[in-house]
Amino acid sequence: MKRFLVFTILFLFSFQSCVVFQATKVPSNNLQKTLSGDTNKSPKIVFLGDSITHGRVSYDYVESIRNHPKFQNALVVNEGINSRLTVQILEQLDSVIRFQPDYIFILIGTNDLKATLSKEEYDRYASLWKLKDPVTEDSFIQNLSLILERIQKSTKAKIIVSSPPILGEDPNSIPYLRSKRFAELTKVVATKQKVNYLPLHETLSYELSLHSDLPKKAYVQNTWSMYWTILKYYSTTDSWNDLGTSNGYYFLTDGIHLNERSGQILEKMILETL
Repeated sequence: MKRFLVFTILFLFSFQSCVVFQATKVPSNNLQKTLSGDTNKSPKIVFLGDSITHGRVSYDYVESIRNHPKFQNALVVNEGINSRLTVQILEQLDSVIRFQPDYIFILIGTNDLKATLSKEEYDRYASLWKLKDPVTEDSFIQNLSLILERIQKSTKAKIIVSSPPILGEDPNSIPYLRSKRFAELTKVVATKQKVNYLPLHETLSYELSLHSDLPKKAYVQNTWSMYWTILKYYSTTDSWNDLGTSNGYYFLTDGIHLNERSGQILEKMILETL
C-alpha cells in the first residue's frame, strides 16, 4: 500500500511537470527575444493575448501565419501568455510600444470572463496573478479601453481586436452566454476606439448553429481534463481536432482552447485583414 502511494505521488508529479513544461514553453519569437535581435524586418506584426495566442495548448495560428509564404520577410511576434487577463497586458505594454509594430492583433478576454463565472474560477486567477480587485464586465471594458488608448497614443500600429471565442459549445449554458456577452463588450470597445474588429465568437457561433447533429457540450471547469488533453497531444499523434472530438467538442479541445477547425477560421480572418 505504501509503495503504491509513493508510485502514485511520483506519477502525478511527473504528469503535472510534463504538462506544465509543454504548456508554458516560451515561443522562440516572443517579444523579449525579438527585441534582443534584429528588428529591421518589415512588416512587424505582434499577436497579443493569452494561451489561445501562445499556441502551446491550442492550435498555433501565430506560427502558421509566421510560416506563410507571404510573411517570410516579416517579423511575426507571439506575445501570448497562458492565463493572462486584460490587466496583465495593460501592465506590460512598454515592450510592445518599444517594438513599434506595424500591426497589433489582440485576442483577450477568455480568462476575464472565466474569472466572472464563479468564486473558484476567480480564486485561481487571484492566486496566480496576486489580484486585489474583482474581475467584472466594467474592469474588462476599462482595461481593454486603456490598452487600445495607450497603443494608439504611443505607436502608429494598425490595431485589430478579436472577440474572445466561445466557451463550451452549448449555446444555452452560462459559460457560453458569458462568452457571448464579453464578445459584445469587445465589439463595443473596438467600435468606440475606432479599431478593426474580428468577429471570432460570432463566426464560431454561426458555424456551430449549422451542425445540429453535434452534442453541444457545455464548458465545465476541469483542470485535470485539460492537463490530460495537453499530455495526449504531446505524447501521441492525435491532432487538436482528434482530442476535441474525444472530449465531445467540435471547435474546441477542452471547452476553452481552439482546435484546428476553429484556429484556421481565425487564421483566415487574420490573413484577410493583412
